[in-house]
Amino acid sequence: MTYESTQPFTSVEDERLYRFHKLFAESYVTNLRNLEAPWKPVFASILDTIIKNVCEAWQPSIIAVQQEQPLAPPALSAASTDANRTMTGSKHKGTVYPDISVLRYLVADSDFRAMSHKDMGHKVVDYLVCAELKRSIKRAHIRQGLKSTDNSYKALLSFLRGATHQAARQAFVAMKRPDVANSDVILIAASGPFWMWCLASRSDLFRKFSNTVMEDLLDEAKAERDKDSAKEESDILGDDDDGLEGDNGSYTPASFDTILSQNVFQQHPALPSGWSNVVMLDTKESEIELHSIVKTLINVIKQK
Repeated sequence: MTYESTQPFTSVEDERLYRFHKLFAESYVTNLRNLEAPWKPVFASILDTIIKNVCEAWQPSIIAVQQEQPLAPPALSAASTDANRTMTGSKHKGTVYPDISVLRYLVADSDFRAMSHKDMGHKVVDYLVCAELKRSIKRAHIRQGLKSTDNSYKALLSFLRGATHQAARQAFVAMKRPDVANSDVILIAASGPFWMWCLASRSDLFRKFSNTVMEDLLDEAKAERDKDSAKEESDILGDDDDGLEGDNGSYTPASFDTILSQNVFQQHPALPSGWSNVVMLDTKESEIELHSIVKTLINVIKQK
């Protein structure tokens, strides 16, 4: 798989913003830690472009990209009746947080200025995309080219595998909101510039989590957040510059072995099914997958 500079941007302004976001995420000068946070604007800008493409082909309700917004389980959602009982505190174990999500507002009232928060119930919000991002493997390892025998390759698989599970959990919680039959959800799992996606059906997600108690699922989500936070703190104190301080070399890989979805999941079954192979941003393979997401998103919107 070779590198090509391609992206499905139809606007120079949109592509310029994406490019600046991506350079920031890759930079050692402005981003000393190079963890997952700088990659959120990168993927958010891509999803913004996807939404524009969808709206050109179809006339849906209002669609928006949001970064790290809480999703509450049914019981907690039902209890959130006033500002003092909401679940937006960052340490509340009763929430899960998609790194990036795409929401559709199914609001019939055209006089939006007259609306209040009481009009914004679960029934008027539809989750279209849940994306989970993980930190990137080191730039030097990517530039050298990834081989299946490398430790960095194995780390990448581990990051992506964890991201796929977390994205599926987020979509399940979205579908379990009170009195909501959320449509199918597109899942995105990424580690730095490497990513994969699938369309998660309700039947797949409910089968995957059918034997899971919601409180256990939320405890698991909190444990993973705590683990990620602890890992970030250790990375801050550790040497994360690859011995290349001041290096301005390219982030472009020489090459890397094609990473099939079954490589990511190994002996574990992939649920929901249908995950794409792993692709890298700014490659022809990535562009193809992004165009596939546009087509899939249009079909999801037409369902409701």
